[in-house]
Amino acid sequence: MPGYLEGYGAGEEQRERKIRRIVLSLLGAIIVGAVLYFTFRDYPSERKLNQFLDALRRQDYKTAYSYWGCSAEAPCRDYPYDKFLEDWGPKGVNAKFSGSSIGDSERCGTGFMAALNSGNDEVSLWVERDTGVLSYAPWQQCPEKKLRLMKWLRMKFGRG
Repeated sequence: MPGYLEGYGAGEEQRERKIRRIVLSLLGAIIVGAVLYFTFRDYPSERKLNQFLDALRRQDYKTAYSYWGCSAEAPCRDYPYDKFLEDWGPKGVNAKFSGSSIGDSERCGTGFMAALNSGNDEVSLWVERDTGVLSYAPWQQCPEKKLRLMKWLRMKFGRG
């Protein structure tokens, strides 16, 4: 009868291994999903800003103006096309930002704030997440209380 107890508990070990694999796979999937979510959740807003900057680089100011929810034919009441050209046109105040890329950015309420840097100058833009319409940011920094861990890490160790 030496072989009688050799298989005792073998089924239990296989079951434990299977459960462990399932739990670790689920945890891995949750972690990967969270990383992907936090990496790409602002992608549509960043893409809208990059399309705006590309239109400025091409000097396609009518298309760039359309990202503000306006058109040359139906201009915005508070931001007419002439004022847009004064700000973003070839000799505009913000023309130097057309060659820049998105700097610091953060989600804030219903929108997405991003800073465009050109040397020592900076302009903050706002993208309304629901509509994708651009405007100047209402604040320099989001008034919501939030943990700005990545900003702090960049300040301490990175491109400050």
